[in-house]
Amino acid sequence: MKHLSALSVLAISLLATAPACFARDHQGGPPPRPDFTTIDIDGNGVIDFTEFSEQPMPEDMLQTIFNDMDADQNGEVTEDEFNNHKPPKRKENQR
Repeated sequence: MKHLSALSVLAISLLATAPACFARDHQGGPPPRPDFTTIDIDGNGVIDFTEFSEQPMPEDMLQTIFNDMDADQNGEVTEDEFNNHKPPKRKENQR
């Protein structure tokens, strides 16, 4: 019986804290920005659109963001271009 009580207390405490953890991680903001090396699949030091298109977002958004990051418009995003890209600020009413 002691094991059941301890297990019940553990389960209840986990269930009680889960919503707080979920709310903290999903507050409606943008997802965390991926690392350059994660997107540069072939490791050649630049990201082409094929590599970038592996990101989980609609294709029209992918092309727009890629074009915006590709400052010199050569079809590849360098690590400097990636790090210097500042996404537009979200409007407060866009949630």
